[in-house]
Amino acid sequence: MRAFIRLFDFSSWPIWAKLSAGFLLAIVLPVSVVVFIAGSRMLSLSGQSLRIYMNENGERQRLNIQAALDRAQSDIEKFATNPDNTNQIIGLLLSNVQTNPPLPLSGASATQVADLLRNELFGPAGNLFDTVLVLNRQGIVVSAASETNLVSTLFGRDDSDTPAFTEAINMRDLNQAVTLSRSPLVSVHITQAIRWRDGTVLGFIVAALSNEQVFYNQLAFASDSYPAYSFLVGGIEHEYIFSPAVGLVEARQSVQDSPVVALALEGETGLINYTMPDNQEILTYYGAIYDPAQPDTVLLALVSEVSAAVQVNTVLNYFAGARTFALVVGPVVLLFLLVILFNQTITLPLLGLRSAIQAMARRDYDQPVQATQRQDEIGTLNAAFVDMRQQVRGQINVLETRIAAQSRDIATTQEISRFAASQRDLQVLLDKVVDLIVERFSSIYHAQIFLLDEVGEYAVLRASTGEPGRELLSRGHKLAVGSLSVIGRVVEQGRIIVARDTATSEVHRRNEFLPDTRSELAIPLLLGGAIIGALDVQSRRPDVFEPDEISVLQTMADQITVVIDNARLYQDTLRVREEIQQANREATLRAWREFMYEQRYRELVSEAGVNTGSDLTDLRHRALQNGRITIGEVTARGTIPVAVPIQLRGTTLGAVEWELPAGELNETKLQLAQELANRMAIGLDSTRLFEESQRATERERIVNSIAAKLTPQTAIEDILETAVREIGEALHLPHVSIRLHGEQKNGHDR
Repeated sequence: MRAFIRLFDFSSWPIWAKLSAGFLLAIVLPVSVVVFIAGSRMLSLSGQSLRIYMNENGERQRLNIQAALDRAQSDIEKFATNPDNTNQIIGLLLSNVQTNPPLPLSGASATQVADLLRNELFGPAGNLFDTVLVLNRQGIVVSAASETNLVSTLFGRDDSDTPAFTEAINMRDLNQAVTLSRSPLVSVHITQAIRWRDGTVLGFIVAALSNEQVFYNQLAFASDSYPAYSFLVGGIEHEYIFSPAVGLVEARQSVQDSPVVALALEGETGLINYTMPDNQEILTYYGAIYDPAQPDTVLLALVSEVSAAVQVNTVLNYFAGARTFALVVGPVVLLFLLVILFNQTITLPLLGLRSAIQAMARRDYDQPVQATQRQDEIGTLNAAFVDMRQQVRGQINVLETRIAAQSRDIATTQEISRFAASQRDLQVLLDKVVDLIVERFSSIYHAQIFLLDEVGEYAVLRASTGEPGRELLSRGHKLAVGSLSVIGRVVEQGRIIVARDTATSEVHRRNEFLPDTRSELAIPLLLGGAIIGALDVQSRRPDVFEPDEISVLQTMADQITVVIDNARLYQDTLRVREEIQQANREATLRAWREFMYEQRYRELVSEAGVNTGSDLTDLRHRALQNGRITIGEVTARGTIPVAVPIQLRGTTLGAVEWELPAGELNETKLQLAQELANRMAIGLDSTRLFEESQRATERERIVNSIAAKLTPQTAIEDILETAVREIGEALHLPHVSIRLHGEQKNGHDR
């Protein structure tokens, strides 16, 4: 009974049944099938008709154009092979040619030849030529004709640089050539050679074909039913385009985009579809137009094109009028029925589901979903959404917890990095690190850092947290490398060791100051593969250290290692720099002491200005001792005595002392005085170095001079005499003596 009732319960129907009922009520299915079949059949027939039309029309155009070209070539050839015509033209050409012996002349004039050309080649049957020129061997127009007699102005024109003449002089044994040119319009020229009895070329007949008669009239279509267009293309780069003005734009675009031009110029003929860059589909007929003078050579490519969309337009035209009304009313009725159907059975439940999804995006997971009790697909979808929403809520809570933990870890790592960058004191830095670890990781209640001693025998506690840490530090807590303890094993093996439960761990060593430890983690501090210490953290809960937390602590341990190394390097740098500075100061002081000793003075003094008679000895001594500007008390004269040390590379050489009016003393003058004193120190040192270099140079000169005078001497007496004399003169000594001692025997020299 329930199954029978459910059969008539529309809300329990599956969606496909509801959609089928709606389409059947609107009678859409039969109408759609009929329209589809009829439209497809008509579209197919229209496509076949269009292909037949384009193929037949293209063949007709190609044959007509080829026939017109052949006729034009034949007319020129017949005219040139007629002896009467040839004799008159040869006579005209010979009138300007000097030969030895002279050739006989016929006496024909340029005007007579022009009339002959017009009468023979321009007839009432349809003119295939625009103009016909007679050129001599130099390319000069000696006669010309057209359909009218208005071309006498062409007589004497130089056409030697035209493509037709260039092709003519290269014909050699041929009598005819067909040339494409642009002068300025695109045109086709047929060139006929005029020869003397011995085969010598005397000149040429150059006929310009009429584009209208030969090409454009032939490119017309037999019917206006289709918006088709045709054009001709020639040249290596497809630069010659023959097209009526109404289709010139389409022709130029097709030459750029169509793939059939090259095929037609290779002698192929066919019908293909291709797609333009604007996604328009084009049906194209293509064929070859051959050179009438050289039948094996393709002269032009014929291209006829029409948009393939005309097939669809034909079908649409078929359904115009009453058919259009039926096709419009049907969908309107169908749309009306579908709106009612979808609104009642699908749209409203889906709108409720959408509202619940939007509320979920706002982190509202409690908005009710009404359609969960339905038995069809909509009800199943709503029920599945409710289940998914609950799972998403749980996953988000888990992710938020993990993100918060990761953010905490990143913030802790960043804070350690910032503190390490600004702190040079290693002990302060280690204390800060362990405090941050305990503060930021709720599961850790104690943290400490061990560093190996100089011999690598013990791991010495350097930083620890809380009162237990202070007690351990005060006792100098240390653990032997390799001892039975977490730290001992870590600094020996260089790997992370975790005691997840101290009650059962074999490596944990109980500490009386940390009795609450239930789990312990130790991470080695590795520097270039060498173990320098360990980071140790402890928790009151067993098995508390997760892989993510261990990874973060490993990163911190790596940072601590780098910071320790940087701090050591910094301390070494300071020490080396201080040693260098001290060596520089000692060297400078020693050099000046030797200089002053050589000067035979206790001090060098120079005075300038007004001598006040004040005794500034004590003030000067204080400036020399502390190496800073020293200012005395205001004197009865309203002046202030000042002593400025003269410093060079950290060594005080002396002092500058003077008195200034009390109202004029300020910080700027003091800075200027110190700068001047420093500059003076540099100048004094430069002078000392210069004098020392001069003395060294003078000593070297004297020694070299004496050595030069001693070298030529060969007798000992002469050497001694010369040495005594030269040394006395060099040192300005009144008496110099040299005594040589032999070995003593019985207390007397030998």
